[in-house]
Amino acid sequence: MEAVPDQDFFTPAKPPQAGGYPGFRPAAWVEDGMRCERDVAVEMRDGTVLYVDVYRPEGGADVPVLLAYGPYGKHNGFPPILAAGADIEPPLPEGTRFEAPVASYWVGHGYAVVYADPRGTWWSEGDATYLSPQEAEDGHDLVEWAGTQPWSNGKVGMSGVSYLAMTQYTVAATRPPHLAAINPSEGISDVYRESMFQGGILETQFSGHLTGELTGYGRGRIEDVFSGLLAHPLLDEYWASRAFQLEKIEVPAFFVCSTGNHGTHTRGTLEAYRRTGSAQKWLDVHGRKEWRYYYTPRNVERQRTFFDHFLKGIDNDLSSWPPVRVEYRDRAETGPVRAETVWPPAGVRHRPYHLDALTGRLLPATPSRAATTGYDPTKSPTEPYRHAGDQRSVFDLTFDETTDLAGPVSLTLWAESPGAADMDVFVTLDKIDTDGNRVCYPLVAYLDDGPLAYGWMRASRRELDPDLSTPERPVQAHRRDLPLPENGPVRLDIEIWPIIAHFQPGEILRLTIAGADIYRWPAEHLVNGHDFLNNTAEHIFHTGAGHDAVLRLPVITATSPSGGAPQQTGS
Repeated sequence: MEAVPDQDFFTPAKPPQAGGYPGFRPAAWVEDGMRCERDVAVEMRDGTVLYVDVYRPEGGADVPVLLAYGPYGKHNGFPPILAAGADIEPPLPEGTRFEAPVASYWVGHGYAVVYADPRGTWWSEGDATYLSPQEAEDGHDLVEWAGTQPWSNGKVGMSGVSYLAMTQYTVAATRPPHLAAINPSEGISDVYRESMFQGGILETQFSGHLTGELTGYGRGRIEDVFSGLLAHPLLDEYWASRAFQLEKIEVPAFFVCSTGNHGTHTRGTLEAYRRTGSAQKWLDVHGRKEWRYYYTPRNVERQRTFFDHFLKGIDNDLSSWPPVRVEYRDRAETGPVRAETVWPPAGVRHRPYHLDALTGRLLPATPSRAATTGYDPTKSPTEPYRHAGDQRSVFDLTFDETTDLAGPVSLTLWAESPGAADMDVFVTLDKIDTDGNRVCYPLVAYLDDGPLAYGWMRASRRELDPDLSTPERPVQAHRRDLPLPENGPVRLDIEIWPIIAHFQPGEILRLTIAGADIYRWPAEHLVNGHDFLNNTAEHIFHTGAGHDAVLRLPVITATSPSGGAPQQTGS
């Protein structure tokens, strides 16, 4: 099977030892009642051999299997720079694999755990590709191998975070007969829109890590992701080969989504839940750091409740779970938790708030007077990295009653950049407390100073996909570039990723618009950054009569219909 339509983007892999690989050392031993088997060869349908590590109860037979499948190395734990701020409690056992289930826990509860190195990574044979049809096909074969071992009960589940969630999407869509359930936590569902070209703007920081220090190690060739990005800036057949076939997934699924990883995983996890064809599926939406949440003992027990039911046939309290559980985050790791029936919650009503350039406010009605505001993005700082600085426009909405927000957000702007052919627009939503201080939230899995929400748009990509777009969630087509007109503003309908928030009276929602990343972190961090921008002139935004600029918020107020009753506050 071809990995991608275009085979030009391959480069020699870095030697496995350069990434800390301890060497190919097949071995088997018993440790605290757990049988450990390292570098077990598994042959794929085309004869290529992949290597896995297996952990299972000593002497145990007829046990279900959890498969963790991703490119970070079955020998690798958490990189120190990432673990430092992750706040994982209690400390993970030694030997915990990056973003994967803890083998000692699951083996102790009667499971086998298989960690697999995909094709072309580390010691596994072949050429490595990312989220490709070949990777999905191999994952199918790994599931079938695990489900037919003499010690297996024939039921295989998949679990893991981020990339290890996305491989669950690709493998489950191939419908392996022995796959019984999946537990994807925090996974991208649209690689082009959500990760590589956010709003049509090339993402240059997070994507650079994909074949950086975390991956890119093997004995053959490895896909050069960044060269592929530069060669395929539009949504073409290259990206179509990576489109997740979520509707083909039929097995029971338990999705976990952090709004604390807003610029990377939030939209993708919620879209995967919405689109997945599984008749039995659950969604847990929270505001915590994603690794901390995945490994918290209470949440590991929830994972086990799910897998015990579908892999062991145990009749447990899974039947009492609400289809959707949402934490309406107030501050970091606090906020009411509610049981909901659907996502977005049934009580959501999208309410328009109108931008007023004269006052810098978001109003309940269109301002009667036309006005403009703007900034000069060519004056934004570029050192030590590109960011907006003080070149921005700000609009505030003060809540006069307790208000919850839950769902996608859209922003309509009327924008121009005189003399320019294009413009890049960045948007954030922030919460400001009653003392005027910005409220910071978890960001990615280990930072503490993120905003509530992000949005992006390259104006030349303003054309929307009519089949995917709604007024509440505009989706760009990315099929062609449309230059700005020579005179006058154009309408930009910007998707802001889904928001979960709890506001008290007197607190402020702040909308910030700029021509570069409004918040930016150093390059060593696994967080979004955009360095190749199309800004050459001032950005001007029109509001009021004739050019009504609108922010549409998914609102549930204390007096409106609610999708569920409060369950608890805080943790």
